[in-house]
Amino acid sequence: GKRLAEERGKRRAHRVPESFEQASEGRSRESESACEEMAFARASVLRRSGCRTGPCRVVLSRAGSGGRAGRSATSPPPLRAASTIAVPASDPEPPRERQARPQQKAIRMKIDGEWYDCSGWAKAHPGGAPFVEWFDGRDATDVFYALHSYGPNGSAVALERLKKLPKCDPPALEEMHGDPAAIAQCESFRDFRVQLEKDGWFKRNPIMEVLSLANVVGLCTLGTAIAHTAPLAATIILGVGMQQAGWLGHDYVHGRGAWCSLMRNMGGFVNGHSTDWWTQKHSRHHSFTNEEGKDEDVMQEPFFFLRPPSESGREDSWSRKWQHLYGYPLYMVTFALWRVDSIRSVWRRKDWTEAAVLAANYAWLACLPPAVALGSVLVSGFLVGAIVSATHQSEEIMEEQGEFVDVQFRSTRDAAAENPLLTYLWGGMDVQLPHHLFPTMPRYKYHALRPVLMKWAEENGHHYRISPSIEIIKENWRQLRDVARA
Repeated sequence: GKRLAEERGKRRAHRVPESFEQASEGRSRESESACEEMAFARASVLRRSGCRTGPCRVVLSRAGSGGRAGRSATSPPPLRAASTIAVPASDPEPPRERQARPQQKAIRMKIDGEWYDCSGWAKAHPGGAPFVEWFDGRDATDVFYALHSYGPNGSAVALERLKKLPKCDPPALEEMHGDPAAIAQCESFRDFRVQLEKDGWFKRNPIMEVLSLANVVGLCTLGTAIAHTAPLAATIILGVGMQQAGWLGHDYVHGRGAWCSLMRNMGGFVNGHSTDWWTQKHSRHHSFTNEEGKDEDVMQEPFFFLRPPSESGREDSWSRKWQHLYGYPLYMVTFALWRVDSIRSVWRRKDWTEAAVLAANYAWLACLPPAVALGSVLVSGFLVGAIVSATHQSEEIMEEQGEFVDVQFRSTRDAAAENPLLTYLWGGMDVQLPHHLFPTMPRYKYHALRPVLMKWAEENGHHYRISPSIEIIKENWRQLRDVARA
């Protein structure tokens, strides 16, 4: 009896107050009701999504206890509130399989006898995806070595990237493109290029580099110094200086190695041109010279029509019949238009480094009298536009993409400058064919290379086109006149 009394006393000491027990029971009933509402809502969602649902059973999981399911309402609940999970009695149907996306067509390119899968690299290519896509199913060996760094021309960055691309099987015969005869001739050209590399043609001469830069710096310094006292002379001197800066900047952009990389933005400082914008535009011209639909230099409508609209398929303009009259004077705005395109490109890409380069150029122009600043831009634009257009625009314009070496011989003509002054003004662009075949070679080596290249062309069945510089200008004008009258 004594033991029974002690046990009763312990139970009385630990008994839960009735008011607390009632409140706990109320919370338990609310939790069970919330569980049922969640289960019903989930079943409704499953029905709307097309899944089969069955009756849901409610599982009460009580934190901090062993939690037997089905605890009676009269049993004292734990002190912590219960969490509820609604579980369907039967598993829903598995989700429908997503429709497989169409597989991207592989872009396969051949370089040095190996086929590479360039599908992933296309969008990452610095020149843009079209450069890679247009060589799908083609041998791109010659254009790769013409424009990229591969070792002998000062750097091997591009060649190292090429080695990392995945190799692949060649495409089916019907997916390959190219002229077999022209491709066969390319083998001899590759041997010729290798020999030039061994003979050191791609190495830069420090003395010539210093003299080329001093020429530009001297002209721009002199023109700036006399801009307020002799504006006319300053305009001409600065115009020639900007033209020479264009040729030198052109050489730096094509060149490879530490020195060319350091001087890459020189053209932007002097002429306000975006290096990135100009590189993309000019590289396309080199890769697809005079090829319809790819080379912007032969698609200049409505300013110039190099072919009648009936041949090109592009829209005609009322101004076409006057183009031989306004054509050459209009070349004056070449550099001005390039400035506008450069600003648009920099703004679109949000390239603040190039923006700073362009800002430095405009700060320099702001220090000059307005007439001198504007006049020098027009003079330099005319000197460049009249020259670069003449060596290609009157040559063959091709509808189909051809082999790189063959296309350069068909679309390019050298100018035989009649005197040292003309040679100076042409700035190395008078030897246009050597430049197009070997653009990473320093431009001051092209004149010496010309007879070597002419001999190779004769031995391999290529026609080396060359005419007096004045005759090339006349031929270009006659073409504008003939198309104007067509």
